[in-house]
Amino acid sequence: MALKQGQVQRAVATLLKPVLSLVTILFMLQYSGLFSRSHKSGNSKISKSLIIASQRSSDLTWLAPAAKAGGWDVHTYITDGNPTALQPHTVPLNKGNEAMVYLTYIIDNYDNLPDVMFFHHHHSQAWHQAYPSSYELAHLKASSVLKQHYLPPRCLPGCENVIELSGDVMPLYDLKTASRDVLITSVLKAFLDPGEKVPEKIAAPCCAQFAVSKEAVLRRRKETWEGLRTWLMETDVLSASAGRVLEYTWHIWFGMEPVL
Repeated sequence: MALKQGQVQRAVATLLKPVLSLVTILFMLQYSGLFSRSHKSGNSKISKSLIIASQRSSDLTWLAPAAKAGGWDVHTYITDGNPTALQPHTVPLNKGNEAMVYLTYIIDNYDNLPDVMFFHHHHSQAWHQAYPSSYELAHLKASSVLKQHYLPPRCLPGCENVIELSGDVMPLYDLKTASRDVLITSVLKAFLDPGEKVPEKIAAPCCAQFAVSKEAVLRRRKETWEGLRTWLMETDVLSASAGRVLEYTWHIWFGMEPVL
């Protein structure tokens, strides 16, 4: 029996209703930011590099599949030996913990930086990480890094280690006996841009793992990054202590507020 016109209209409306609802939901999700969207126009992709600070004893079996899944271009540095297939890059001096690796990458690639860089330790899991490294690589949104410019994976409400700076300084190459606040203040005073004041206090999430944008790195001249590495190589401050100066201040060099 043929359907009447009204019955046909009701049948079509019934069929279309779930389709229209689905389209509406997808539209809302797209523009609510729940779907990752590129900040770039067209079909161009965000370039991403992962910089790994490693040692000869490092277990890097987790790295290749995790980097591939996240679409990362990997730059693995070895700090205590000659380059290998798994660790193809090295540093001029094994000093300053991961800081020497990070500074070396920035200096060597300053004129050809990717859009997003993730500076990371060699381990697949650590006490200072809420998630495994493979999870961090897979879920970090490059678009968020481009928007925020500096993002540590250790996302905590506030920083647990606020350091007050007295403003006292000592000669840059005579800091072996300096207290922590004088050591940090002296390095900031020496390498901040002209007219840039040393803050009264600083704080950032532990422990020298972070993603940054190209724009954040370029906020400092190449000469500044070179100066920091030269100081790190030549200072008589203990290696670990010198490296921690950078750990406490990375966010400042990238143009962030002193206290995060």
